[in-house]
Amino acid sequence: MKYVHADVVKVIHSTDGKSMVEFHKRHDGLYEYRGHVELVDDHPHGGRPYWSPREHSGLYETVEELERAAEQGVPWLRAG
Repeated sequence: MKYVHADVVKVIHSTDGKSMVEFHKRHDGLYEYRGHVELVDDHPHGGRPYWSPREHSGLYETVEELERAAEQGVPWLRAG
């Protein structure tokens, strides 16, 4: 995904490929993460997968703080 307010600096996918966390460096110098889960729409001619937002962090001054917050805030990262 592409964002106007930030650059994606790292992406981690779950082992099953159905979830991901993006780490962003915002243009104001702060960091945030966004978690997504893959869903399939309910369509009579077959569903299409799409990424739906799940988690969204606060703002952090360093990428190390951000990674620690993601490990605490995203259950599958803790388990993996």
